[in-house]
Amino acid sequence: MKPAKLTQSKDKPVSTSENSPREDITQLLLVRARPGIQVLWFLLVAATFIFLLVRVKPINYGMLILLLTSFILVELGTQFFPLEDYRPFLFFLLMCISLALISSIVYFTGNRESLLGFLFLAVPIYAAAYYSYAGTLLISGLTAFARFIPFFSGNIEPVQLLSLALSAVTYLIFGLMACYIVEHEKLHAWESFEFRKLPEVSRAHGSEISEIYDLSRRFSYTLDLDTVLKTTAALARRMLSSMGTLVFLVEEGKPVLKAALGIPPFTDMSAVLFPADEDWCRPLSLGENVIAEEVQLQWLSLPPDEQEKPHNIAAVPLFFGREVAGCLMCFSPVSHPFQQVHVDILSTLASQAAVAVEKAHLYTRTLEDKIKLETILSALRDGLLVTDSAGILLQANAVAERMLKVGTSAVGQELLGLLQGSVRSADFGEYNLEEALESALVGHAISGEITFTGDDRLTVQAHFIPHKDRLAGVSGVILFLHDITDLKRLDEMKSNFVSNVSHELRTPLTSISGYVDLLLVGRAGSLTSKQEKYLSVVKEQATNLTKMIEDLLDLSRLKSPEVQVLRQKTSITEVVDNAVERLIDRAGQKGIKIETMVPSGIPPAAADSARITQVLVNILENAIKFTARGGLVEISALSNEPYIQVQVTDNGIGIPPTSLPLIFDRFFQAGTGDSGEPGGFGLGLAISREIVELYGGSTWAESEPGQGSTFFFTLPIYGEDLFGD
Repeated sequence: MKPAKLTQSKDKPVSTSENSPREDITQLLLVRARPGIQVLWFLLVAATFIFLLVRVKPINYGMLILLLTSFILVELGTQFFPLEDYRPFLFFLLMCISLALISSIVYFTGNRESLLGFLFLAVPIYAAAYYSYAGTLLISGLTAFARFIPFFSGNIEPVQLLSLALSAVTYLIFGLMACYIVEHEKLHAWESFEFRKLPEVSRAHGSEISEIYDLSRRFSYTLDLDTVLKTTAALARRMLSSMGTLVFLVEEGKPVLKAALGIPPFTDMSAVLFPADEDWCRPLSLGENVIAEEVQLQWLSLPPDEQEKPHNIAAVPLFFGREVAGCLMCFSPVSHPFQQVHVDILSTLASQAAVAVEKAHLYTRTLEDKIKLETILSALRDGLLVTDSAGILLQANAVAERMLKVGTSAVGQELLGLLQGSVRSADFGEYNLEEALESALVGHAISGEITFTGDDRLTVQAHFIPHKDRLAGVSGVILFLHDITDLKRLDEMKSNFVSNVSHELRTPLTSISGYVDLLLVGRAGSLTSKQEKYLSVVKEQATNLTKMIEDLLDLSRLKSPEVQVLRQKTSITEVVDNAVERLIDRAGQKGIKIETMVPSGIPPAAADSARITQVLVNILENAIKFTARGGLVEISALSNEPYIQVQVTDNGIGIPPTSLPLIFDRFFQAGTGDSGEPGGFGLGLAISREIVELYGGSTWAESEPGQGSTFFFTLPIYGEDLFGD
């Protein structure tokens, strides 16, 4: 195997009639004149030999051997020198041998007085026909040196020295002139050839353009990958007149045969393995065009008469973007060589095919994704609606259509109008339904609850999710509807159950606490110390149980839609003082110090003083419970209009990062304190959050395990412009 695509040097001649139909001076001197030159050399040597026998006494046998040897070598070189290939060093050796032959002839025909010195001019002429200016000057200088050799022995008269110098200059000038004439003759011959070839080339190019245009037109309306590849293979085979054409595509990192035309049957294309280890394949995998000659195609199941024969290959890569995604390859017998024009044709076909293949792949993937999406949407038990950037409905699954009580005709209508016609109530916090959709259309995810009209009172969790494109722009909104009707009913049943049970338990607990108090004050007689201790434990546990029941009732009342929100002018200083007064004894029992840092000029809050005191008491109880003996709890407040921010900081055990987001959830307990106090139901912080949010505030916490925790809550500042007196 050898690559057929070679690079020409500047000194390389235009060679053989294969490249040019015109017999220019190069052809005449180097190829066509071979027989005449051989005859001329023979006659010159024969005449010299006869002259030598007749006139020269004694004979210099060393020069005679040089004459005969150089003559034989020149004859062989003239006959067999590969003028079609550029061999500059080999040609230089041939010129040196030619100079040796001429020098021998001149020596035997009179040496200094020889009349055959003009033969030296033939060497620069030949050099000009083969080399460019640099090579011609080198050979001309060497010729001048060879002409000086007979004068190196003996005296040289000044006239002879001048004559030799002029001869040397003549050789150089003669060589340059010959090179100039030859170069211009080559250029003229090539231009003449190209001009005469122009109509034929135009017709050929017109045919190629027509074929490629037809291919592009066919590709424009087909999205079938198999059709694209087979059409490309057929056109490549026809335009290159090749024996066969193969199209490989890279799949999972390996080239796989996808289309094939030619002599082999190709019944099982999966059995054809791409010969990635062969030398001519490596440049192809790097994205380079390849022309390879005399390649064995043993990896193809060729017919027996073709199996052992070498073949020529022309191949170009297929690009998807900058990645090599396959190749287009043609092969033919060695009698059908491939040239650069064939590679150019293949490259054009490959670029057209690559675009069509990529388009077919995209279409296939899009179709597959569409089928997957439709399957997922139809299998979802939740509602899903998709809009464009203007809020126009693009797609809705069957569940969403049932929830909104619309049909497939709803596609193309405004989502807001469809929702407003089906929604009984919506709760998105500070947003109404229209504002929630508008916020999602500008890139914000909004969640809330929607209750639809109808006898079944369907309630769903609604999530407006913006769909963003690659440039982070919003191209639409996805509305996800999750049915929570049963969960809401269960929650209502649970709340009713808790409320009823709490009410039922409070009465016997009140009786238990009352009778224990009577026993402790001696109404039933005197008690021993053990009896007093045991009754004190019963009283304490009854009090704790009563507190938990009260928390359950508070939470139930806060979740009720009928809850009354009383906004009064509430002094934060008084709230803090009341809360500290209620818990100062409990803190003292553990040696915990409570410090307050509330500015005197802090504005009042718009809330109910009793409820906010309950919030602060719950947070303080939590801080005391999880702070070690001898610890510190700090209460501070600041004005951050239009809100007041209150914070409680302790140096207790802290809250684990995994528990921090859940700390305000109902019935959640991060752990018990070190005092062994009962954990309760975990409702204190949940009740605090419900109360704060009831007045338009918010709660959050920050903590580092082992470093303590800080709980925050905010309340709106009281003012006539907000709530009135």
